[in-house]
Amino acid sequence: MKKSFKLFVTLFLFVIAINVAYSQAPQSVWPTFDMTAKNFSTQPGPDGQDSIIYWDVYIQQTNFGQPGIQPFEFCCAQYNWYFNKNIFQNPSIGNMVLTNRGAQTDLPTGLRPPTFQVDTFTNYEAQGQPIQTGVLKTSGNLPNSSINYFIGNTFPGTKALSMKLTTSGKIWNNVPLNLRWKLGAAPNTFLAYFVPNPPGPDSANPQYAQSIMDTVDNNYVIEGTNDPLPVELASFVSAVNKNTVELNWSTATETNNQMFEIERSISNSNEWTKVGEVQGNGTTTEVRNYKFNDRSVSTGHYTYRLRQIDFNGTANYHELSAEVIVGVPTAYAISQNYPNPFNPTTKIDYELPYDGKVSILLYDISGREVAKLVNEVKTAGYYTAQFNGVNLASGMYFYRINAEGSGQNFVTTKKMVLIK
Repeated sequence: MKKSFKLFVTLFLFVIAINVAYSQAPQSVWPTFDMTAKNFSTQPGPDGQDSIIYWDVYIQQTNFGQPGIQPFEFCCAQYNWYFNKNIFQNPSIGNMVLTNRGAQTDLPTGLRPPTFQVDTFTNYEAQGQPIQTGVLKTSGNLPNSSINYFIGNTFPGTKALSMKLTTSGKIWNNVPLNLRWKLGAAPNTFLAYFVPNPPGPDSANPQYAQSIMDTVDNNYVIEGTNDPLPVELASFVSAVNKNTVELNWSTATETNNQMFEIERSISNSNEWTKVGEVQGNGTTTEVRNYKFNDRSVSTGHYTYRLRQIDFNGTANYHELSAEVIVGVPTAYAISQNYPNPFNPTTKIDYELPYDGKVSILLYDISGREVAKLVNEVKTAGYYTAQFNGVNLASGMYFYRINAEGSGQNFVTTKKMVLIK
């Protein structure tokens, strides 16, 4: 433990000021823990490219409740990872920035790391690491025994970090992130807890901080994939035919690819809606082509993205670079209902090139009106009317649209068949 104790020399200077000291509590009473990095994902940045990587870090006490074991009152921590700096697409025009989304973690503000650093300059190869190794660093928080925060002992433990790595170099390279805990030589990953107070007032018996960096009883885990791009997208384009948006994309390579979920958002909105999914091709180095039609889209401006999901549940995002515009129709139209025959529900699509009053009425074979499907003023665009004939008898019916706008009048009638 002498080696781990020395790593606290810097923090010790702060400890003096806040009446906390470091001690060597016997290792037999130390809390043990798992420290796990998990939930890796990528998302598009402002440029629409995959330029953000997220992951979380959880700490769980693993020997809670055992005889003689001290409780895990969190003191302080510092987190460091080796990573493959080849993921950076274009260092000559940008940089990488590491931050912690502290509000999305369980730790109180005073226990979160205050500063962050991306080190791509130090020669870690000379320290036995692979070529092109960099380090992602956080600083340690100042010990504060008045917070009284205890690490969780049930799975998955305390969410200590929610990390975010961004690049202004537009896009990550299709290489493994290869994230791994940096232990041993400083700067390193360390964790400390507050030893419970002995009897007496705090002023006479200050709480002591104990380093617990042992790697035999404690586990430092990287869970799941941390490759930023398990799917290398070769192209992603769109085409619009009336109110159908056709999406086409190709992959150059795929690794462990289960599926693509297709998501749509109104432009300049952060709310995404899943509109479909397409199965992936697992692992392949051959070019694969995909297609998806998003039908019956209302008039408007949209953005689309693919949510690529691995078989282990990891998700990565690929956003369409161009905005999709579904315009207004050029002429009035109404479709045949579908399905037809139907029981008991059916749909009718209709198109309005102008704003105006619209009615769609349903008649039985004798000419008697039996239902109003639409009867209101509508703006120009594409629409779908839904009808439920649960209260009607089987037979032939007729639906008629009467639309007025910009001095024009559109009237047409079609028949439908209800079979029960």
